[in-house]
Amino acid sequence: MRGTVEPRGADTWRVRAFAGRENGKVRWVSRTVHGGERAAQSALAKLVSEVESGQVLASHPLSLGELLDRWLDDVGPHRSTYTIREYRRMTERNIKPDLGAVRLDKLRAQQLDAYYRSLHDRGLSPASVRRHHALLHAALHRSVKWGMISVNPADKATQPGPTRSTATAPSGTDVQQALATAGTTNPALAIAIALAAVTGARRGELCALRWSDVDWQRHTLRIARSLTAVRGQTTEGPTKTHLRRDIAIGEGLEALLAARQDQQRQYASTVGAELAPDPYVLSPSADGSLPMLPDRLTDNYRNLTKRLGISTHLHELRHFSATGGIGAGIDVRTVAGRLGHADATTTLRIYAHALEARDRDLAGVLDSAVFGTRPSGKPQLPDDPPQGRLDRRGGSRRRPGP
Repeated sequence: MRGTVEPRGADTWRVRAFAGRENGKVRWVSRTVHGGERAAQSALAKLVSEVESGQVLASHPLSLGELLDRWLDDVGPHRSTYTIREYRRMTERNIKPDLGAVRLDKLRAQQLDAYYRSLHDRGLSPASVRRHHALLHAALHRSVKWGMISVNPADKATQPGPTRSTATAPSGTDVQQALATAGTTNPALAIAIALAAVTGARRGELCALRWSDVDWQRHTLRIARSLTAVRGQTTEGPTKTHLRRDIAIGEGLEALLAARQDQQRQYASTVGAELAPDPYVLSPSADGSLPMLPDRLTDNYRNLTKRLGISTHLHELRHFSATGGIGAGIDVRTVAGRLGHADATTTLRIYAHALEARDRDLAGVLDSAVFGTRPSGKPQLPDDPPQGRLDRRGGSRRRPGP
């Protein structure tokens, strides 16, 4: 039994293709066809072919929660461990309790809008609500491709608009104070602070650094990997944007790195350990074989700055690097490349406030160039233009006398 054709009215037919059995029940895929019986038979043949090739799946009252479980299993190998952890956290904490039992074929955009409003009422930021929407949209889009539903209800849902937040950064004095204090109590944290402030690298990228990433001849640092730790499982993968970048380092950071490497060797020798073939730069172990975990790095920096009375967090060192570069007049494309942004528009969006400050400086430069300045500070007006019209060579022609 591959399929059936049933008349449903004048020149209207229902064609059904057999799609197997599940839990003892026969599953069908059906469509309505308009036209003659020959058109209905042709549509049935096409539908049977699509079902047998897997292009169309049988309708099934799958719930949203069941879809999310299948989708997470499907995309898991193609996402970072940290990303999947966040997806599962949002799913188990918020989505399933509110919408998990809703059947896919009954899910509507209005329900998603109500869910987004409830998240906002619970205190979630617009950015967090947008992440929930992105997750739901991706999972529902996959269910459309799998043939479970024909339309993605998230397409018509109203997601929160993008919000523009100003990236804050610690002052140079705060960075220097944190660096000096860490240098006497936690050398690994000190080098992490210096690296984050100078390179703008993300914390996972910092924790993944090995000494082979330092090119002493070219005075560059290669950032090619990112370290993630979830529930005690540590993994290394590509950077967030899957880009590898070689960034220049100055004499101060290079000297600090050299001192850190010597210190690591001396410590290993003191405790009788043999260094690993390619030690981690921020390793807490004597042989350098173990990396510092990202969460531990964040906690150490937070505890340090709290003792110093500085209100900041680790990621703001990345902002310090970016705003410092833009404030010094470095072009945005260069700053974006150093930060590892795949597109300079990301840098423009996040650090617009720094660009506005540079625009004020530019206004002053152009103002002086165009108007000049008098000792009183008032703009100096240009001389009166010559009487008469300009000829084609730029000179003037006096008007004829009366």
